[in-house]
Amino acid sequence: MLVDRAALWVDERLGSAHFVSRALRKAFPDHWSFMLGEINLYAFIVLIATGTFLAFFFDPSASKATYAGSYALLSGTPVSRAYDSALRLSFDVNGGLLIRQIHHWTALIFLAGIVTHMARVFFTGAFRKPRELNWIAGVLLFGLATFEGFTGYSLPDDLLSGTGLRIADSVALSVPFAGTWLSFLLLGGNFPSEQMLPRLFVVHV
Repeated sequence: MLVDRAALWVDERLGSAHFVSRALRKAFPDHWSFMLGEINLYAFIVLIATGTFLAFFFDPSASKATYAGSYALLSGTPVSRAYDSALRLSFDVNGGLLIRQIHHWTALIFLAGIVTHMARVFFTGAFRKPRELNWIAGVLLFGLATFEGFTGYSLPDDLLSGTGLRIADSVALSVPFAGTWLSFLLLGGNFPSEQMLPRLFVVHV
């Protein structure tokens, strides 16, 4: 085949086959337990795809609106624009509820996959020299993924997310000396604030 001949031509001149095979074995080892890390990659791709779809319809605003969508029980109820757009995503956008659920459950799989992968690395001693930098990067990525999950969980501006945000604000305020500054950085003012949802949305994206 043309591709095979081209690859052979490149390898004869650059000797790249050995390097490529080693790199592929390092990126995609053949032991089954390494699949735990690959699950996170696939989940991350799904999160980006579904999150991009949701971002087209979500309005990260705490300003008030009157709900007039398909969910009759809330018709005429004053809500935030964020909650209004979340309801419209669920009930009025074609496939919106499905994409929301895929995004939600994939985020849980993503975090569970990270924890399982880190447990494999820890219990097999794979965090030791010369891989300690990989372990540190993994711990930092786990913290970042957890924070990302929290910011996404807080965006719909419903009672559940409001309770979580209030707890997070209380934890931030409890930090000695810097607590007030951390709370202001997170929420943009006293809870609840107009800047709260736009800031969380930017951080989440």
